[in-house]
Amino acid sequence: MKNYKQFKIQLDEEACPVATRDLHVNVENRQHAIDEYVYGPANPNEPGDYWSRLGKIWGISPEEASTMRCHNCAAFNVSPKMKKCMADAIGPNGMAVVDQAELGYCELLQFKCAGDRSCSVWLTNGPITK
Repeated sequence: MKNYKQFKIQLDEEACPVATRDLHVNVENRQHAIDEYVYGPANPNEPGDYWSRLGKIWGISPEEASTMRCHNCAAFNVSPKMKKCMADAIGPNGMAVVDQAELGYCELLQFKCAGDRSCSVWLTNGPITK
């Protein structure tokens, strides 16, 4: 029995997060991030007032807020293992999609996250690369 539990724990640690494999779970978690943690902007190329809104939450200028992106957040996991998890779930061109969208996995909010976006739970000194 002890060997089984150790083996099961090892498998769980190696498994890909559910949200990387299940689109429905990912979309639910992303919507939660939008509703509760101001995940956005919807289109980073046309952010509208997004950076002003995020700046107000943090008490900083919109310009400073716009430097706090998922791609430099400490919860943004872009390790080779995580990129493979996301790419495998997408399909044959998965890695191209992951790279093009600069996808990572948000360890805090548990969803696939685009690097050019941000949210109110941003953490300094990222991303996770190993």
